Amino acid sequence: MHLPNITIYTDNLPPSVGGCANGPVVRIRTKYRTDAGIHAHEYEHVKQWWTLSLIGVMLIGFIANKMGAPIALSLFGFSLHSIAYGLLRSYRLWSEAQAYAVQVRHGCPINVAAERLALGYKLDITPEQALNEIMGS
Repeated sequence: MHLPNITIYTDNLPPSVGGCANGPVVRIRTKYRTDAGIHAHEYEHVKQWWTLSLIGVMLIGFIANKMGAPIALSLFGFSLHSIAYGLLRSYRLWSEAQAYAVQVRHGCPINVAAERLALGYKLDITPEQALNEIMGS
């Protein structure tokens, strides 16, 4: 099953970024239009977003219903992945390690993936630690 998402090819990204997923919207640098690894990496983030969003919507909806609050509060569930990614280093590490593991399966050299993971996400880990995270995913 392919989860709904939109892919936009643009060079309006930070210089060191090849792709970026924000919820179901993926932006990929134009020179990587045919790079299956980057597409797979970003689609993994789309899957993560959909999974946590749907769990969040159901959980918040259930709590709101039990408390007599408006069920519309459940829509905040769509922000759970973004909040967790931004605030929780362990979630960000897990999320990126999963995505890089997928990218490696599509041809990205694992040492390149480990270096990007170690240096690019404010995780304060070594390339060796990053390598272990990717291999364990």
